[in-house]
This record gives sequence, C-alpha cells and structure tokens, in this order.
Amino acid sequence: MRKLLKTCITYCLLLCLMLTSVLGGLTPVLKVHAASTTGNFIHPGLLHTQTDFLRMSQMVSNRTEPYLSGFNALSSSTYCNKNWTPRATATITRGGTGDNVSLLYIDIARAYQCALYWKITGDTGYGNTARDILNAWSSTLTTVTGNADRYLASGLYGYELANAAEIMRDYPGFNLSAMQNMLLTVFYEPLCERFLWGNSSGSDHNDACITNYWANWDLANMAATVAIGIFCDRRDIYNKGLEYFKSGAGNGSIYNAIPYLYSDGTAQWQESGRDQAHSLLGIGLMACICEMAWSQGDDLYGYADNRFMAACEYVAKYNLGNSVPFTMYEYKSGQGSYQSQSVISEASRGEVRPIWAMIYNHYAVRKGYSVPYIRQMVQTQGTEGGPATHASSFDQLGFGTLTYTLNSLDTSASTIDNDVPSGTYRIISKQSGLALGASATGNNSAVTLQTASLTDTKQQWNISSNASGVYTLTNVASGRVLDIASGSYDNGAKAIIYNSNGGNNQKFALIKTRNNAYRISPLSSTKSVEVKDAATNNGAAIIQYRYWETTNQQWELIPVSVNSSLESYNYPGYFIRHYDYQAKLQQNVSPSADKQFHIVQGLADPSAISFQSVNYPGRYLCVRSDGTVYLDSNDGSSTFAQNASFRRVTGLAGHSTYSYQMWSNSSKYLRHYNFVLRADSGSGSLFQADASFYEVTP
Repeated sequence: MRKLLKTCITYCLLLCLMLTSVLGGLTPVLKVHAASTTGNFIHPGLLHTQTDFLRMSQMVSNRTEPYLSGFNALSSSTYCNKNWTPRATATITRGGTGDNVSLLYIDIARAYQCALYWKITGDTGYGNTARDILNAWSSTLTTVTGNADRYLASGLYGYELANAAEIMRDYPGFNLSAMQNMLLTVFYEPLCERFLWGNSSGSDHNDACITNYWANWDLANMAATVAIGIFCDRRDIYNKGLEYFKSGAGNGSIYNAIPYLYSDGTAQWQESGRDQAHSLLGIGLMACICEMAWSQGDDLYGYADNRFMAACEYVAKYNLGNSVPFTMYEYKSGQGSYQSQSVISEASRGEVRPIWAMIYNHYAVRKGYSVPYIRQMVQTQGTEGGPATHASSFDQLGFGTLTYTLNSLDTSASTIDNDVPSGTYRIISKQSGLALGASATGNNSAVTLQTASLTDTKQQWNISSNASGVYTLTNVASGRVLDIASGSYDNGAKAIIYNSNGGNNQKFALIKTRNNAYRISPLSSTKSVEVKDAATNNGAAIIQYRYWETTNQQWELIPVSVNSSLESYNYPGYFIRHYDYQAKLQQNVSPSADKQFHIVQGLADPSAISFQSVNYPGRYLCVRSDGTVYLDSNDGSSTFAQNASFRRVTGLAGHSTYSYQMWSNSSKYLRHYNFVLRADSGSGSLFQADASFYEVTP
C-alpha cells in the first residue's frame, strides 16, 4: 500500500473543497498512478540524501577508505574550483549550427562538484560558487534547442542540473523558485514531456516511430522527469516518470530496455547490438532513476524481479571480456523501416564510466545479493572520478566511490504497487473482441482465440502477482498456467498451458499500452502474446511475437472476481469508501475494508460489473434516484440490478484509469463531487478527471 498524504496536502485539498461552490466541482490535482508514495518529498532526496552527506562527511573526516580516495578525486578535479565565473547564456544549442552545449555541461559539472565539496567540508567558498553558477543559469537560460540532440540535452542536463540544485536548495541566496521555473519551462514541458508522451509542443519521440530512438534517449528524459518532479515538489511529474519506467511505450521502459532474460542470471540490454558506450550510458541512467526513486522510498531497483540487476550483470560481464548470450534484436527506425541486429557489438568494449559504484552498493551492500561481474567491474575500475575532457564523460556526475559506498543492509524503500490487482479475469482481444482460452485442459494444450463466453472457465484466468510487476496466469478450468512452449525466444513460439514449474516463460509482465489495453509478455523474451496473422476467427492460434503495437497484440482484462480499491485520478491517496452506507471520497480510510470492493460480473448482465462490499458482502454500490451512490442491500429486483451494474470503460482522463458508466444509462458515469460519489452526465476536463479512477491492490 502506498504511504498516506501528508497534512499539508490535506489543507490544500480542503481549500479546493471550499472553492467548489464557485467552480462547480473539485479542482483536479492530476497524477499518474505509479509510486508507492504520496505526499511531501524528502529533501535533499535525489541522488543523495542528508544521511548520505553525513556519512560522507564523517568518513572523510576520519580518513576512512575508500571515501578518502573518492574525496581526493573530487578535490583534485579541474572542475572543483571555487574561483569560477559562470558562463550562462540565454540559448543553448546541442547539435547543428551554433552548438554551444559545452557551456552548460561544464558549468553543471562545476556547480555539482563545488556543491558536493561544500556539503562535505562546510567550506562556503565552494558553496557560494555553486550557488552563483546555478543562479546565473536559472536567471538567464530561456531556450534549449538544436537538432534531435536537443532531447539528449533536456534529459542529461535536466537531471544533472536538478541534482546540483537539490544540494543547494536551502543555501543562503540560492534562488529556488527561479531554478524550479527554469527546469519546468525550459527543460521539462517543451522537451522531456514532449519527447516521452507528446504535448502541445508536438507528438512524442520527435515524430518518429516508437522504436526509432535508443533506450538512452528515453532514459535521459526519464531521469530528468523524476529529478525535476522531486526538485520542484511536483508529484504528478515524478509519478509520470515512474509510470513510464514500468510501462512506457519507448525503449527506455524496463521491459523494452531489457528484452531478454537468460537462465544464467543475466539479461540482454537493448543497445548491446549497437555499441558498448551507449549500453553503459543507458545502464548508468537507469541506475540514476532507480537511486532517485529509492531516496523517496520507492524501489525501482527491484521492480520486475530485479530485472535491472540481471542487465547490469550482462553488460558488466561482456565489458570485462567474457562471452554472453545474444538473441536477435528487432526494431523499426524512422517512420517504420525494419531493422535487426544478430550479434553483440564489440565497439567501445571495456569503456570506463563512473556508474558501477552506485549499482554495486545497492545490490551487493544494501540488498546483499551476489553480483560477481558488477563486483569485478568496481574492483577493476577502482576509484570513480568525474568528467574529463571528452563530451560524453559529462553524461554522468561521477564520484561514485565517495558518494555511494555503503556498509550495511537497507530495506527502507517500498515495493512499487502492481498495476493489476490479483483475481479472476477474462482476457479479450482488443482487435476482435474474442477471448483468450485454453483449447483443452491437459498439459501442452494450445491457447487459442475463442468466441467469448461469460461462463466457460477455459476462458477465465486467475492472475496473481509473484513479484513487483510480475504475474502468473492460471487457467481456471485446468489449474495449469500460461506458458510459452519450450521457453523459446523465437517469434512464432506457441502459447500453451502447462504445469507450473516457475520458469520465466511462465511468468508475465502485464504492460499497459497507449490505448489502455495490456500487452502480455513473458519475462524470458518480453515478446508479446498475440493472435497469429491477426486472425479474427474462432480457434485462431496464439503465439509470441516482437511487439509492434498492433491490436492483435493487445488485450483487455475484464474482471470476473477481483478485490480492488478505487483511487481518485485527480486526488491521489483518496479512495471511494462507504460511510454510514453512503459512498464518499476520503483519504486515510479506517477501517481499511471500507474502501475495498469485490468486482464481480454484473448483477444486470454478465458483461457488466458490480461492486460488492468486502466487509458487507450482501451490499453493492447502487445509484439511487437522485444520483447519489449508496452501499445498498441486493433486494433481488431487476431495478436494483440495473442501478448496481456498470460498464467498465477506458478512463475519461486516460493515464491508465477506468471510468464506470451506469448500465441503464450510458450517459452517466460514477464521479466524485464535493467528495461524494454520484452518477452524473457531464463533459470537460474537470468532469473527466472526477470520473476516472485507478483500480489498485487493497
């Protein structure tokens, strides 16, 4: 369960309530459901926390290794210089005519290193220099431009600027509001947000097909999104970054960045067939995202059963000179030109980047895992320094030996919520409306496309979570699990049911797609369960294939029997609950069972759903004649059945939400108004937000 909203958020929302008589509804506070945390951020809380700074300062003061060697690397750096005049300029260009981006990334390196030196030693000469550099840029920079590389600039320098500024946020004379405004209006809104999702500035991924840009492009902008969200106290932005990590359409989301998982505990990185320099860059950027989320209490490092750890082992192993498996990687470039890579690339193999200390100390020290290749990489590369003279060396802030060396286990961060509550579902093809079902009940029975039945248990699947972001799909009729035959990585491998053996070909990611359906991907290959040849006939074969965003690869999950809580889209941490049998929107619900509902097939029609109370099982959410919603007893009448049944549709506000139409009147939706649940007709962004909810695990 996610942490409760802090008191100050409550006051803000109460103020919004007082305004509703003027505005006619609740003022939305938009967010995308992803994180296990809500409320205030921890500051400092990006790559370093106050606990980290106290540890560094103490260890350096005591001349303890390897901190002392790491500090010596910092103090001897060319860029750790308190006698520096910032070179802020109004326009920064990366790529194309007038490229001047070095002005920015060198000043960021100087600001970060001086800030770090001040935080450890207390020398205000360095603190003043860091402050002055950051203030100069926040008061001067208005535009980041250039060719497509401007999106690399927005990501790389956006996350680095936010990290340097986070160290200085309480320093005398530091202009916090100016830096927040600059990061939001120069970096995030026109560039990071546009690149990842698209907005009024333009469509996503620079108008190219979704696989055109390599993982590091996404990851840089994801890192900036998470960092800017925290630094600017914008939980909606932070949560969007975490949501993209889990299920973003581009190559930076975890299952796209790490497409193949191997039995030796390694996992292939998306850019491995391109070159090793970019593979290392991507690994470093994903680590930064995970570390910043960890500082806020969210464990992305462990998401998808530690898939990132397996990728780090893979990249470290190969760059140490060892052989690794490689599966052909397919993608499309430009507007959709098919490409493939059949071998791993040796280009830039063995390149040194200061990324490994962070990764090693998380997995080996915080968590106590065995990571032999990551460990060897740390030992081989020695003390991590900072940027040198080559432009790409400024892609990382560096000095990981000093900043990330730990000495104890730490389990303080929370597992990220799953997107799909455990329960029984029918799985319906987005393309045809037909169902995913087992052809028979024995081992090796084929899974096929079938005319949808509301009662056939061969078309019903128990979905259960066995790790954060990892699911098992068990066929109700047979008790056997969905399986990719022989654990194959090949396009065209058959989907079958088989006795559970714990294999990665029997564990699946359920990844939200851009049209609010689901992609069902085995952990082993992250290819997608699809209808072969996009057929629409009863009995069509189900196979795995490279995901191309086609509707024969997308599935709707229709609850048959699911326990869930319904969280407001625009009031994070507020849930539908019953109080004196009336349905309301409230936070800090006690007892917790008052906000838990059993989503079942509709009382009026099996194609609908009804919400049965968990702690009052004979009562259902029912719309009364005045539009209010109560937890009423089922009297067995057709009128009650109609008023207690709803169509579960794609959320009016989007962003992985659902909305619920009345079965008897499709123009009316469940929505909150003045914190009371109603069924109303309406339009506009406020109504859409009020009528959108997340289904979350209770």
